[in-house]
Amino acid sequence: MSFDLLPTITPFAITFLAVAGLAIVAALAVMTDFVVGNRRVRVARHESIRTYYGRLALSH
Repeated sequence: MSFDLLPTITPFAITFLAVAGLAIVAALAVMTDFVVGNRRVRVARHESIRTYYGRLALSH
């Protein structure tokens, strides 16, 4: 029995992991921009991070 599938899956796995890594970096950049952009409003309201984002998440 020959395993011909294993050598051809390596490039796919490497490409998948590279794209997943780039997606994680992009998601972190967007989240950081969002948090930094809302900091001024949160501090003006004298709210903690948990209170501000908890209300924001539950307001939908």
